[in-house]
Amino acid sequence: MSDFSRPIMGISKCLEFDMCRYDGGRINNNFVRNMKNYVDFVPVCPEVGIGLGTPRKPVRLVNIGGKKNLYQPSTEKNLTEEMHNFTQKFVTSVDVLDGFIFKRDSPTCGIDNVRLYHKLGNSGYQKTSGMFSEAVAAEFPNMVKEDEKRLDNISIREHFLTRIFVLANLRESLEKQSIEKLFEFYSKNMLLFLCHDEKLTAELGLIFRTEDDFEIISKIFKKITYEILSSPVKKTPMIDTFNYIFNYVKSKLSESETSYYYSLIDEFENDLISHSQISPLLYSWALRYDLKIILEQSLFNPFPKNLLLDLVESKKEYSVL
Repeated sequence: MSDFSRPIMGISKCLEFDMCRYDGGRINNNFVRNMKNYVDFVPVCPEVGIGLGTPRKPVRLVNIGGKKNLYQPSTEKNLTEEMHNFTQKFVTSVDVLDGFIFKRDSPTCGIDNVRLYHKLGNSGYQKTSGMFSEAVAAEFPNMVKEDEKRLDNISIREHFLTRIFVLANLRESLEKQSIEKLFEFYSKNMLLFLCHDEKLTAELGLIFRTEDDFEIISKIFKKITYEILSSPVKKTPMIDTFNYIFNYVKSKLSESETSYYYSLIDEFENDLISHSQISPLLYSWALRYDLKIILEQSLFNPFPKNLLLDLVESKKEYSVL
């Protein structure tokens, strides 16, 4: 799978695109810069969108009358209505969003770590989501969303990239309105799906045996695919999938190669190595024996691998908290 579909991605505009932060700055982000080669971005700054200047006085979320409000303490302006209007205008201007990278902690763009103050003035607060990000996520419930800081964790980034590229490919496959194209999508992603959820993957395959109406198939197919990819890969189904691939080549391997494979599986099962140390070996065996049924699987290449380079080179892996 070398020809990747291009995800359509929303992004907070201050991340690599424009000097529109409240302090007039821009946040340099190597990951976002690299993604521009593979993704169609839709940059947006909701605070500039409602007419606040750059630089500008900070805004915050405040609970007023039991409702979330966007408030600018320095001017005592309540900007809630303006933000609601801007958000509505934004969501109606875009037909598709496969994913979104939001600015962490922003009162408009933060996902889940934003301060919502109990009342006006300096008082206690609780954590919530930003006003803009919350509304966009509600409008596009299947959109894959993350904040830029969590994407510095390699496991979270791998899951994020897998989801946006596979789901972008699903979107393009559905646009063909062809059961055959949808089955092709399923076939090349089957082993990847098995690593996430064996039961749901089997359920996905059964659709093609029980239905022949594209509209019915596509609706069920989307729902199950989103569910499969909603959680990261799981160890036990991944081992089962590796063993499934291994069975294709097992009879052709030497005793020492077989022993080495099983030692890797044991180390993976005991958290001594990652799955990335096993899949290249299996792929190399599939190449050796020209197993096209395995080589065509997205499992080995679900997204452009150089989108991990900035993490690999700097060896970053921050906490997910």
